[in-house]
Amino acid sequence: MQIFKNTLQINFSSYNFFTGILSCLLILTSLFILFWKGLNLTVEFTGGTNINISIIKTQIKDFREILETHINQKIEVVEVNSSSENSNFLLRTKFIENESFIIDQLSVYYPTIKVNSIDSFGPKLGSELKSSARNAILLALLLISFYIAIRFDRYYALGSLAALTHDVVITIGLLSFFNIEIGITIIAALLTIVGYSLNDTIVVYDRIRENINKLLDQQRINIINRSINETLNRTFVTSITTLAVVLVLFFYGGVVLKPFAFTLIIGIIIGTYSSIFIASPVMLFFEEKYPIPEFKEQED
Repeated sequence: MQIFKNTLQINFSSYNFFTGILSCLLILTSLFILFWKGLNLTVEFTGGTNINISIIKTQIKDFREILETHINQKIEVVEVNSSSENSNFLLRTKFIENESFIIDQLSVYYPTIKVNSIDSFGPKLGSELKSSARNAILLALLLISFYIAIRFDRYYALGSLAALTHDVVITIGLLSFFNIEIGITIIAALLTIVGYSLNDTIVVYDRIRENINKLLDQQRINIINRSINETLNRTFVTSITTLAVVLVLFFYGGVVLKPFAFTLIIGIIIGTYSSIFIASPVMLFFEEKYPIPEFKEQED
Protein backbone atom coordinates (compact mmCIF):
# COMPACT_ATOMS: atom_id res chain seq x y z
CA MET A 1 0.00 0.00 0.00
CA GLN A 2 1.35 3.43 -0.99
CA ILE A 3 0.01 6.91 -0.33
CA PHE A 4 2.55 8.56 -2.61
CA LYS A 5 3.17 6.78 -5.93
CA ASN A 6 6.58 8.39 -6.38
CA THR A 7 9.25 9.26 -3.87
CA LEU A 8 8.71 12.86 -2.82
CA GLN A 9 11.43 15.50 -2.87
CA ILE A 10 10.55 17.46 0.25
CA ASN A 11 13.40 19.48 1.73
CA PHE A 12 12.72 18.64 5.38
CA SER A 13 15.94 20.29 6.56
CA SER A 14 14.61 23.69 5.44
CA TYR A 15 11.97 23.42 8.16
CA ASN A 16 14.36 22.47 10.96
CA PHE A 17 14.53 26.00 12.39
CA PHE A 18 10.76 26.40 12.54
CA THR A 19 10.05 22.89 13.81
CA GLY A 20 12.80 23.32 16.40
CA ILE A 21 11.14 26.48 17.71
CA LEU A 22 7.72 24.81 17.63
CA SER A 23 8.98 21.80 19.59
CA CYS A 24 10.73 23.99 22.17
CA LEU A 25 7.54 26.00 22.65
CA LEU A 26 5.47 22.83 23.02
CA ILE A 27 7.89 21.37 25.57
CA LEU A 28 8.08 24.63 27.58
CA THR A 29 4.29 24.97 27.50
CA SER A 30 3.89 21.36 28.63
CA LEU A 31 6.33 21.88 31.51
CA PHE A 32 4.52 25.08 32.51
CA ILE A 33 1.17 23.24 32.53
CA LEU A 34 2.69 20.43 34.61
CA PHE A 35 4.04 22.89 37.22
CA TRP A 36 0.84 24.92 37.16
CA LYS A 37 -1.82 22.21 37.21
CA GLY A 38 0.16 19.12 38.17
CA LEU A 39 -0.99 15.62 37.33
CA ASN A 40 -4.41 14.21 38.11
CA LEU A 41 -3.18 10.98 39.64
CA THR A 42 -5.54 8.14 40.44
CA VAL A 43 -5.72 6.51 43.86
CA GLU A 44 -3.30 3.89 42.52
CA PHE A 45 -0.56 6.49 42.88
CA THR A 46 -1.79 8.78 45.64
CA GLY A 47 -3.47 6.29 47.96
CA GLY A 48 -7.19 6.47 48.59
CA THR A 49 -10.51 4.75 47.98
CA ASN A 50 -12.73 4.75 44.89
CA ILE A 51 -16.33 3.56 45.22
CA ASN A 52 -18.39 3.17 42.06
CA ILE A 53 -22.13 3.05 42.80
CA SER A 54 -25.43 3.05 40.91
CA ILE A 55 -28.58 4.62 42.37
CA ILE A 56 -31.99 5.70 41.14
CA LYS A 57 -31.86 8.73 38.81
CA THR A 58 -30.65 11.67 40.90
CA GLN A 59 -29.18 15.10 40.25
CA ILE A 60 -25.51 15.19 41.21
CA LYS A 61 -25.98 18.38 43.27
CA ASP A 62 -28.68 16.68 45.38
CA PHE A 63 -26.45 13.67 45.87
CA ARG A 64 -23.57 15.89 46.97
CA GLU A 65 -25.79 17.67 49.49
CA ILE A 66 -26.70 14.35 51.13
CA LEU A 67 -23.04 13.37 51.34
CA GLU A 68 -22.03 16.72 52.86
CA THR A 69 -24.90 16.67 55.34
CA HIS A 70 -24.74 13.09 56.60
CA ILE A 71 -21.16 11.89 56.04
CA ASN A 72 -18.46 13.72 57.95
CA GLN A 73 -15.73 13.14 55.41
CA LYS A 74 -14.48 14.94 52.30
CA ILE A 75 -15.67 12.98 49.27
CA GLU A 76 -15.24 13.95 45.64
CA VAL A 77 -18.13 12.91 43.37
CA VAL A 78 -17.92 12.34 39.62
CA GLU A 79 -20.86 11.20 37.47
CA VAL A 80 -19.96 8.44 35.01
CA ASN A 81 -22.03 6.58 32.39
CA SER A 82 -25.45 7.48 33.81
CA SER A 83 -28.54 6.20 32.00
CA SER A 84 -32.12 7.47 31.81
CA GLU A 85 -33.09 5.28 34.79
CA ASN A 86 -29.98 5.21 36.95
CA SER A 87 -27.20 7.55 38.02
CA ASN A 88 -23.69 6.15 38.30
CA PHE A 89 -21.34 8.02 40.62
CA LEU A 90 -17.66 7.58 41.39
CA LEU A 91 -16.84 8.53 44.98
CA ARG A 92 -13.24 9.39 45.80
CA THR A 93 -11.94 9.88 49.27
CA LYS A 94 -8.83 9.35 51.37
CA PHE A 95 -7.86 5.79 52.17
CA ILE A 96 -10.34 4.07 54.49
CA GLU A 97 -10.16 0.49 55.67
CA ASN A 98 -13.92 0.03 56.03
CA GLU A 99 -16.00 1.47 53.19
CA SER A 100 -19.27 -0.05 54.44
CA PHE A 101 -20.17 2.93 56.65
CA ILE A 102 -20.48 5.14 53.55
CA ILE A 103 -22.65 2.56 51.79
CA ASP A 104 -24.79 2.09 54.92
CA GLN A 105 -25.43 5.83 55.21
CA LEU A 106 -26.35 6.14 51.54
CA SER A 107 -28.64 3.10 51.63
CA VAL A 108 -30.93 5.00 54.00
CA TYR A 109 -31.70 7.50 51.23
CA TYR A 110 -31.16 5.19 48.27
CA PRO A 111 -32.40 1.69 49.24
CA THR A 112 -31.70 0.34 45.75
CA ILE A 113 -28.06 1.41 45.83
CA LYS A 114 -25.72 -0.94 43.99
CA VAL A 115 -21.97 -1.08 44.53
CA ASN A 116 -20.24 -1.68 41.19
CA SER A 117 -16.65 -1.67 42.42
CA ILE A 118 -14.40 -0.61 45.29
CA ASP A 119 -10.69 0.14 44.82
CA SER A 120 -8.51 0.96 47.80
CA PHE A 121 -4.79 1.73 47.84
CA GLY A 122 -2.83 2.68 50.94
CA PRO A 123 -0.58 5.78 50.77
CA LYS A 124 2.58 3.68 51.01
CA LEU A 125 1.52 1.37 48.17
CA GLY A 126 0.48 4.37 46.08
CA SER A 127 3.87 6.01 46.59
CA GLU A 128 5.66 2.78 45.62
CA LEU A 129 3.57 2.42 42.46
CA LYS A 130 4.28 6.04 41.51
CA SER A 131 8.02 5.50 41.91
CA SER A 132 7.86 2.25 39.94
CA ALA A 133 5.95 3.94 37.09
CA ARG A 134 8.45 6.79 36.91
CA ASN A 135 11.39 4.40 37.01
CA ALA A 136 9.84 2.22 34.28
CA ILE A 137 9.63 5.15 31.87
CA LEU A 138 13.16 6.38 32.67
CA LEU A 139 14.62 2.87 32.40
CA ALA A 140 12.89 2.36 29.04
CA LEU A 141 14.41 5.58 27.70
CA LEU A 142 17.86 4.64 29.04
CA LEU A 143 17.84 1.10 27.60
CA ILE A 144 16.56 2.34 24.26
CA SER A 145 19.36 4.91 24.06
CA PHE A 146 21.90 2.22 24.94
CA TYR A 147 20.54 -0.06 22.21
CA ILE A 148 20.61 2.70 19.58
CA ALA A 149 24.16 3.65 20.56
CA ILE A 150 25.30 0.04 19.98
CA ARG A 151 23.36 -0.49 16.75
CA PHE A 152 24.24 2.90 15.22
CA ASP A 153 26.37 5.38 17.19
CA ARG A 154 26.06 7.73 20.13
CA TYR A 155 24.66 10.63 18.10
CA TYR A 156 21.87 8.48 16.72
CA ALA A 157 21.13 7.58 20.34
CA LEU A 158 20.98 11.26 21.31
CA GLY A 159 18.59 11.93 18.43
CA SER A 160 16.25 9.10 19.42
CA LEU A 161 16.41 10.08 23.11
CA ALA A 162 15.53 13.68 22.23
CA ALA A 163 12.57 12.50 20.13
CA LEU A 164 11.27 10.13 22.80
CA THR A 165 11.63 12.69 25.60
CA HIS A 166 9.89 15.23 23.37
CA ASP A 167 6.97 12.81 22.82
CA VAL A 168 6.56 11.85 26.48
CA VAL A 169 6.79 15.41 27.87
CA ILE A 170 4.29 16.86 25.39
CA THR A 171 1.88 13.94 25.88
CA ILE A 172 1.99 14.27 29.68
CA GLY A 173 1.52 18.03 29.35
CA LEU A 174 -1.64 17.53 27.27
CA LEU A 175 -2.95 14.95 29.74
CA SER A 176 -2.45 17.50 32.51
CA PHE A 177 -4.13 20.25 30.46
CA PHE A 178 -7.21 18.10 29.82
CA ASN A 179 -7.17 16.91 33.45
CA ILE A 180 -7.09 13.25 32.43
CA GLU A 181 -6.44 10.83 35.25
CA ILE A 182 -2.99 9.26 35.24
CA GLY A 183 -3.21 5.62 36.23
CA ILE A 184 -1.55 2.32 35.41
CA THR A 185 -3.25 2.19 31.99
CA ILE A 186 -1.85 5.63 31.08
CA ILE A 187 1.66 4.50 32.03
CA ALA A 188 1.16 1.52 29.71
CA ALA A 189 0.05 3.94 26.98
CA LEU A 190 3.16 6.11 27.49
CA LEU A 191 5.43 3.08 27.21
CA THR A 192 3.54 2.06 24.05
CA ILE A 193 4.16 5.54 22.63
CA VAL A 194 7.87 5.19 23.37
CA GLY A 195 7.99 1.90 21.47
CA TYR A 196 5.90 3.23 18.57
CA SER A 197 7.97 6.39 18.14
CA LEU A 198 11.22 4.42 18.36
CA ASN A 199 10.01 2.02 15.66
CA ASP A 200 9.48 4.92 13.25
CA THR A 201 12.81 6.47 14.14
CA ILE A 202 14.77 3.24 13.60
CA VAL A 203 13.24 2.79 10.14
CA VAL A 204 14.48 6.26 9.17
CA TYR A 205 17.88 5.64 10.78
CA ASP A 206 18.29 2.36 8.88
CA ARG A 207 17.60 4.07 5.57
CA ILE A 208 20.03 6.89 6.44
CA ARG A 209 22.78 4.37 7.18
CA GLU A 210 22.09 2.49 3.93
CA ASN A 211 22.22 5.69 1.89
CA ILE A 212 25.40 6.88 3.60
CA ASN A 213 27.16 3.74 2.35
CA LYS A 214 25.72 4.13 -1.17
CA LEU A 215 25.83 7.90 -1.70
CA LEU A 216 29.40 8.64 -0.70
CA ASP A 217 29.62 11.83 -2.76
CA GLN A 218 26.56 13.54 -1.23
CA GLN A 219 26.36 15.77 1.80
CA ARG A 220 24.93 14.27 4.96
CA ILE A 221 22.01 16.71 5.07
CA ASN A 222 20.94 15.69 1.54
CA ILE A 223 21.19 12.01 2.48
CA ILE A 224 18.95 12.58 5.50
CA ASN A 225 16.36 14.42 3.40
CA ARG A 226 16.37 11.65 0.82
CA SER A 227 16.08 8.93 3.48
CA ILE A 228 13.09 10.58 5.16
CA ASN A 229 11.36 10.99 1.78
CA GLU A 230 12.01 7.34 0.91
CA THR A 231 10.47 6.13 4.18
CA LEU A 232 7.59 8.61 4.13
CA ASN A 233 5.14 6.14 2.58
CA ARG A 234 5.84 3.57 5.26
CA THR A 235 5.64 6.19 8.03
CA PHE A 236 2.26 7.55 6.93
CA VAL A 237 0.71 4.16 6.20
CA THR A 238 1.73 2.87 9.64
CA SER A 239 0.51 6.01 11.40
CA ILE A 240 -2.84 6.19 9.58
CA THR A 241 -3.71 2.51 10.05
CA THR A 242 -2.71 2.57 13.73
CA LEU A 243 -4.57 5.82 14.29
CA ALA A 244 -7.73 4.38 12.71
CA VAL A 245 -7.75 1.49 15.18
CA VAL A 246 -7.11 3.77 18.16
CA LEU A 247 -9.88 6.16 17.08
CA VAL A 248 -12.33 3.26 17.05
CA LEU A 249 -11.11 2.35 20.53
CA PHE A 250 -11.58 5.96 21.65
CA PHE A 251 -15.16 6.31 20.40
CA TYR A 252 -16.42 2.79 21.16
CA GLY A 253 -14.12 1.48 23.88
CA GLY A 254 -16.11 2.87 26.78
CA VAL A 255 -15.16 5.19 29.60
CA VAL A 256 -12.42 2.91 30.94
CA LEU A 257 -10.45 2.73 27.67
CA LYS A 258 -11.05 6.32 26.52
CA PRO A 259 -8.10 7.89 28.44
CA PHE A 260 -5.81 5.10 27.21
CA ALA A 261 -6.93 5.61 23.59
CA PHE A 262 -6.69 9.40 23.88
CA THR A 263 -3.10 9.11 25.10
CA LEU A 264 -2.24 6.86 22.16
CA ILE A 265 -3.83 9.28 19.69
CA ILE A 266 -1.63 12.10 20.98
CA GLY A 267 1.41 9.83 20.99
CA ILE A 268 0.94 8.59 17.43
CA ILE A 269 0.63 12.12 16.06
CA ILE A 270 3.54 13.51 18.11
CA GLY A 271 5.64 10.38 17.50
CA THR A 272 5.22 10.60 13.73
CA TYR A 273 6.21 14.26 13.84
CA SER A 274 9.27 13.66 16.02
CA SER A 275 10.60 10.79 13.90
CA ILE A 276 10.77 13.21 10.95
CA PHE A 277 11.56 16.58 12.51
CA ILE A 278 13.36 15.80 15.79
CA ALA A 279 15.39 12.57 15.74
CA SER A 280 17.33 13.06 12.50
CA PRO A 281 17.97 16.83 12.85
CA VAL A 282 19.31 16.36 16.40
CA MET A 283 21.55 13.52 15.22
CA LEU A 284 22.81 15.65 12.29
CA PHE A 285 23.50 18.62 14.57
CA PHE A 286 25.77 16.60 16.85
CA GLU A 287 27.50 14.84 13.96
CA GLU A 288 28.37 18.17 12.35
CA LYS A 289 29.23 19.92 15.62
CA TYR A 290 31.26 17.09 17.17
CA PRO A 291 32.28 14.65 14.39
CA ILE A 292 33.36 11.21 15.55
CA PRO A 293 37.09 10.93 14.62
CA GLU A 294 37.03 7.36 13.25
CA PHE A 295 33.95 8.08 11.12
CA LYS A 296 35.45 11.33 9.90
CA GLU A 297 38.57 9.51 8.72
CA GLN A 298 36.48 6.91 6.83
CA GLU A 299 34.54 9.64 5.02
CA ASP A 300 37.74 11.50 4.09
